[in-house]
Amino acid sequence: MNQLADMIRRAAEARERAYAPYSRFQVGACLRGAGGGFYAAGNVENAAYPQGQCAEASAIGMMVAAGERRILEVVVIGGGDGLCTPCGGCRQRLREFAGDDLPIHVCGPEGLRRTTTLGELLPLSFGPETLGRAGDIPSQADAAAVIRARAPGFSPKLAVILGSGLGAVADALAGALVIPYAELPGFPKPGVAGHAGRLVLGRLAGEPILCLQGRVHLYEGAPASGMTEPIRAIRELGVEVLVVTNAAGSLDAALGPGSLMAITDHINLQGESPLHGPTFQDMTQAYDGRLRDRLRRAAVRSGIGVAEGVYVAVRGPQFETPAEIDAFRRLGARAVGMSTANEVILARHLGLRVLGISMITNLAAGLSDAPIDHARVVMQGGEAAAKLANLLGAFLGER
Repeated sequence: MNQLADMIRRAAEARERAYAPYSRFQVGACLRGAGGGFYAAGNVENAAYPQGQCAEASAIGMMVAAGERRILEVVVIGGGDGLCTPCGGCRQRLREFAGDDLPIHVCGPEGLRRTTTLGELLPLSFGPETLGRAGDIPSQADAAAVIRARAPGFSPKLAVILGSGLGAVADALAGALVIPYAELPGFPKPGVAGHAGRLVLGRLAGEPILCLQGRVHLYEGAPASGMTEPIRAIRELGVEVLVVTNAAGSLDAALGPGSLMAITDHINLQGESPLHGPTFQDMTQAYDGRLRDRLRRAAVRSGIGVAEGVYVAVRGPQFETPAEIDAFRRLGARAVGMSTANEVILARHLGLRVLGISMITNLAAGLSDAPIDHARVVMQGGEAAAKLANLLGAFLGER
């Protein structure tokens, strides 16, 4: 069981034991401390309701009693249709032991509903009418509303997530409008070179498209669900097709740096899923075959060579050993990277059709004597961005 799933389980068990005879609103919380401890508790009410002890406050007390003083992650589970976030008092209590970037996973009985941060929650008002609820917490609809307000009438059917070094593809957009992720509620803050953290709207080959210039990765400490809000927001805007791109290492000596590879399928070895609870998403057609056919036609028309193959996603941040590369080849993979798979799971869960394209930046360990480093990956991606932009333009023009 992965760490977040374990925290959700502990919080759910604590919620079952909560004492809430007056409100009938049971809440469970689980904190993960910097020392490795997990502290789960439920809310406790008394006859002077709403006075009592919140689940988060009880869990903090347990953590302090155990000698820990730093919180790394929080899970809160409530019932009902709304989001159950820490109340105003508990937000301040959590702030005593964590920074504004503290991840707070807001759950219902069925599993994860949203991941936010303490910094997002602290400025919000609260009162008796929003006790145990989110009040005016931003949602994916708020991010979509910001985008609509900045670009009235802009209705893209296609969005692109740009991988390491590929952000320059956004420079090819005509009439581009840039919105920093920091101005979009719930959007992540990428911390890796080659990921600018900007939403770029414009036209390519005359068609309106939306580019997500940057993503977050598991190796940065982001949860597997880290790209949930951006993907939900673009779906809210009416996007139907998501093109996921990445910088990848080649497991095939014949597929050298600068090559493009259409992803036919993936093998997810990252050990986590962005979905929680009984969400049994069918991944048989993770990458849309008809979109791939359209890409083949566009590649022929534009004279750009495009290979095909299976992408294997690993957690990183270290590059792979030659033995691992040999194992991945035996599994049937042709390229390896540290992203993409969880975004595709989210996109398919939300009903988006997916086209995947890997930009090959290097030969994987054991296939070349050249050293592998991230700076080289970003440089190679930057050099190939124009080729990818031309291919996407041809793809948009292909019917």
